[in-house]
Amino acid sequence: MKSRQTHRSRWLLAPMLLLAIAAGGASAQTQTKKAAAKAVQPAARVFMAINEGGAANADAGETLFRFQELTQIIEKELRAPLIVVAVRDRNKLKASLKKQEYGLLLARPNDLPAEAIRDFGYRPVVVAKESSQAMFIVHKNSPMRTISDVRGKSILTPDQYSNIWRIANAMLRDANINMANEKVRSMRDQAAIGWSMENEFFDVAVVNSVSGVGRSWEKNGHRVIARSKELPNMPMIASPQVTEAQFAAVRSAMIALAGSDNGRAALKKIGLNGFQEASPQAFLDFLKRIGDLEMNH
Repeated sequence: MKSRQTHRSRWLLAPMLLLAIAAGGASAQTQTKKAAAKAVQPAARVFMAINEGGAANADAGETLFRFQELTQIIEKELRAPLIVVAVRDRNKLKASLKKQEYGLLLARPNDLPAEAIRDFGYRPVVVAKESSQAMFIVHKNSPMRTISDVRGKSILTPDQYSNIWRIANAMLRDANINMANEKVRSMRDQAAIGWSMENEFFDVAVVNSVSGVGRSWEKNGHRVIARSKELPNMPMIASPQVTEAQFAAVRSAMIALAGSDNGRAALKKIGLNGFQEASPQAFLDFLKRIGDLEMNH
């Protein structure tokens, strides 16, 4: 009797086991199909902005062409489609950074990246090995010798509230000169500032050391009467939408550019000799140095 019941139980259990095995197989097939579908899904595209400020007198097409090789390297490291846009308007750029519309930003002006790091959740990826400085330049015929001589003179600067303007304002502040009380005129393109100074239309001007004017001014026989401390130059920052793996890959590739022929060619095209790691603190210190000048003036 007991043997007959055992046989019957086994007979009833067999179909149940078969159903369970079949269900398990179907579940495994479903998971495999889902994994395969996920694997073929395209990676989310990344938007990257490039801003050269007033140091480069170039339109969007020229900027995109000059950075083409570099952005191709970045796209390869991201393993995702990269959409690159050249942005000249600093107010529009700041608004976009606030909304984290750009996954990456490569910018010559350093104040907007610094504010994005402090306020909008961005992280520094790299900065150029060559730092920049704000320079007060005068014509070779000028009697001016120091920044104290700027008081009462006609001053030509980049756009008001641009990063170099803000640095110059801080330098004058530290010399007990209030720029708001001086005779100041602003121009966007630093090439135009250089031309104006060559023709002695102003007593003194402010330029970026890494601009064409900044690099050639003393070579052409003119003088620099004051320089700022060294500043982060051409920083790249990343938003939270860039994954840790993408962040690490892009940083490594940017630092390694100077070690390969293709990398050196890309660097030469944008006028740099290489990139290095950047710390958030350097940007926070920079913002502290220039202070809340917009509120004061």
